[in-house]
This record gives sequence, C-alpha cells and structure tokens, in this order.
Amino acid sequence: MVQALMARLWLCVLLVVALGAGGVAWLIARPPSPRGYSGLEFAQVTGAAASRAPLLSARGALVQQVAEKSPAAEAGIKAGALVAAIDGMTITSARQASMIVQRHGAGDRVTFTLFDEAGGRVHPKNVAVTFDAAPPENKAIFRVKPPRTLAKEFFNPPGMAANASWSHRLAHGVSVRPRAMPELDSGDCSGVAPEEWRVKDSGKGMIHLVSKDDGLHAIYKLVALDSAQRHDPKGYVTGLVHAIFHSTVASAPTETWNFGVSSFNFGNRAGVAGLALWRMNGNVLSVWIAGVPASEIAWAMPVTAGTMLSLQCKDRLAPQPSPRDPGLVATAVSSDCLQGRCQDSDFAATYLQKYRLGYVHAHDGEVFLVDPKRDFWLNGQEGPGFYRQLGGENEKLMPGRTN
Repeated sequence: MVQALMARLWLCVLLVVALGAGGVAWLIARPPSPRGYSGLEFAQVTGAAASRAPLLSARGALVQQVAEKSPAAEAGIKAGALVAAIDGMTITSARQASMIVQRHGAGDRVTFTLFDEAGGRVHPKNVAVTFDAAPPENKAIFRVKPPRTLAKEFFNPPGMAANASWSHRLAHGVSVRPRAMPELDSGDCSGVAPEEWRVKDSGKGMIHLVSKDDGLHAIYKLVALDSAQRHDPKGYVTGLVHAIFHSTVASAPTETWNFGVSSFNFGNRAGVAGLALWRMNGNVLSVWIAGVPASEIAWAMPVTAGTMLSLQCKDRLAPQPSPRDPGLVATAVSSDCLQGRCQDSDFAATYLQKYRLGYVHAHDGEVFLVDPKRDFWLNGQEGPGFYRQLGGENEKLMPGRTN
C-alpha cells in the first residue's frame, strides 16, 4: 500500500515538473505580444521582387499589405515596397521585420528604409512611421481586444499559373524591367546613366556626370603624362581624386586587372568613398573615377560604376580602336567593340563583372543594365537572350551598349 502511494506521488511530481518545463519553454519561444499598431503586413521577398531591386544588399522583407488609414499608409508606404532596414537594422526576412515591429508601442517613431518598387524606384528612401495604440475602431475586422492584426507575415505567396510558358523564370524574377540607362553626351564625350543624371562638367577629353542630388559622381578623363608622371600613374590619379572631391584621399593598395587596367578604392574626410581605374597607352592615361557617399556605398557603387565604365571620349588623345579580344564579354562592351572596334572603356568595363552587371540595348538604341546570369532567359519567345516588357509584349534585347 505504501509503495503504491509513493509511486503515485512520484508520478504526480514528474507530471508537475513536465508541465512546468513545457510552460517555461512556451513562454520563452512564443513571439512578443504586439503593443502598437502600424498597419503593415510582411511577406517573404519573392525572386521576382528581388530582381526588381538589384541594389538591395540583403534579402529584406516584402510589404504584403498596408491597412487603410493606418500609420504606415499615412506615412506613404505602399504594398509592394521592399523593407531593407528598420531603424538602421538590416532586414533579412519577413519574420525578423514582423518581430521588430511587434516590439514597438503606441507613440514610437520607427524609420523604415524602403526600396519603393510600387513607385518604380530602385533607390532606397527612409520613411518614419509613428505607431498608434490600436487600429481604427470603424474597421470591424479589428474589433477585438487586444487587436490581433498588428504585423503579419506570409510565407506562401501565390504560385505561378500551372503550365505557364515561362513560369519558372517568372517566379525567379524575369528581367522585364531592366534598369534604363539613357545616353548623356557633351562635346566629343558620352556615356549612359540612370534617369535624372546630368552632365556636371566637360571639356577636352573629359566628362563628369552626377546624380540629381549631386551625391553620385562618375568621371572620365584622358590626359598625356610627362616622363615623370608615367612612372607613377597612381600618384597622378590620387591627385585628380583629391582635386575633384576637395579632400585628402586615403587609398587602398593597387589592384591589377586584365588588359592593363589598374584600380584602387579610396575614401576621404568629406565622407566620399569611391573607385578609381586607369589604363596606360604609351604616354596617354585614361582615368575613370566613381564617388558615392560612404554610408550608401553598398547600393550606390554598382550603378555608379556602371555609369562610369560607359564613359568615353573621341578626343585626339584617344587610343586607336583595337580588335575585340576573346576575353571581352559581350555584355561589358560597346556595340562598336562587338564589331571589332574596341576603345579603352571597353577594356576597362570588364571590371563590371565584379558587380555582376552588364549592358544590353534595344533595337532603338536604348541601353539597360542587367545581371548577365540572373536575367538571361533560356526559353524566351525569340530564343535565349535578354528581354524587356514593352506594351504587353516581351522585346528581345541585344548585348552591349550603344553610346
């Protein structure tokens, strides 16, 4: 009898301990209770969404839905935007974004760094959202206490249509919206750049392009060096960077690339970070310089480099065209180079492969930046190649730039 009672007692003790441990584990594992309301719902970033934001350095989170009259809606956030960071913290998943949002209470002011794909913009912008205590009471779906729709995450976005012709490539981000790079020229110099860029300065054998806000710079210069300067081209390039950005330059060690191209990364006290490349032809030095705000180098440098490496001048100092080398990738060079007339910029543009970028152009000559591996269709309407959506149809693009 006593042994039976002791066995039952031990069984009860073990049951209580197990329940207690399970309760502690549940308390530890459960997500934090929502304390504020933003009106945002997050989803995983699909391949298609990621392909439309080539400058997004991390995976991010997709804004699945924005509730009407919510703090997020009033701040101007729209469904389809990509969240790159929240209060400066890089976002790598929808779950992370949801957990961060749920920690904030009423009155908290939270800054979202967005790639606003809904507005067709690929440059990030910061949007501040002040959280409310609860959703509007006139919405029946929110008439529960505590409110239950504060931040959601969706992990099963709708699938592509069954047996659709290009379902696999569409689901992984078909290049129907490659980045347009209109041509800019001044005198004998030209290049391609994102929309709203402009020519800041130009002269004999020189052109300087800048973005709308003067924050991004792309420069090309041809110069004849004397005998002393030819022995130290990096010194000349460093001095040129200093003269352009009006600040002392700190440069990294020189790197050597194919076709006689050299480069170094630099920074200065003015907060500019950048890249300089050069190539010698006899006593003529070709120099390409890109400068961006150091805090924005991750997203800004690739597109600035794509602009910089398109620049060229048909000055008397320009080297004579050379035959195309087999090592020159078609998406890194000009259409002239593809026909056997390669300029210095074609040889320097092999550096673009570091950023996984390349040039393609339409039949009307319009140039675009693409990722040569990701944006290549194996089963396009007109065979393998690059495409863009135009008037409901997919137009095949050709490799190379046309300036």
